[in-house]
Amino acid sequence: MGFLDKLFGRKGGSETLPPKEDEALPDVPCPHGSLVAHWDEPQAMGKSDAISYYVCESCGERFSREQGQRFMTEAAERVRIAEEERAQPSEG
Repeated sequence: MGFLDKLFGRKGGSETLPPKEDEALPDVPCPHGSLVAHWDEPQAMGKSDAISYYVCESCGERFSREQGQRFMTEAAERVRIAEEERAQPSEG
């Protein structure tokens, strides 16, 4: 029995159990949709052609400029498709 259970007068066995093996969430690969550009030199900041690398804010993985730009293009395409699907009138 935990402190809060004692405080609120709850009776036994209300501790949180770990999820069962079959109920565990599957590992989902990071879509790398939140990338931050990094430059080697402060004078180059803001210039897209001088980006040295990108870092994914979600997983922390580092990507080359080409990879980062490709991931950003793919993420923009996913958003565009989702917006088009959302804008379509629902059937039913």
